Amino acid sequence: MKHIVLSLLTLPFLLFLAACTGNEAETSQTIEVGAKAPDFTLANAAGGDVSLSEYAGRPVLLYFHMAVG
Repeated sequence: MKHIVLSLLTLPFLLFLAACTGNEAETSQTIEVGAKAPDFTLANAAGGDVSLSEYAGRPVLLYFHMAVG
C-alpha cells in the first residue's frame, strides 16, 4: 500500500518536472566585445516601438527597470 501511495505522489512531480525541462529554442547570440550590436525592437513606456537602428551613430545606454507588481 505504501508503494502505491508513493507512486501516486511521485508521478505528478515527475510529469511536472518533465514539462519544465522541455525543448526551448536557443535565441541568444554570442557577440564579440567591440562588435556592432544586432538590431532589435522593444516597446517603450508610452506603448510605442523603438528599435536600436533608430539611434545609429549615437551613443546608447540601455536601462531595463524591473517592474514591481
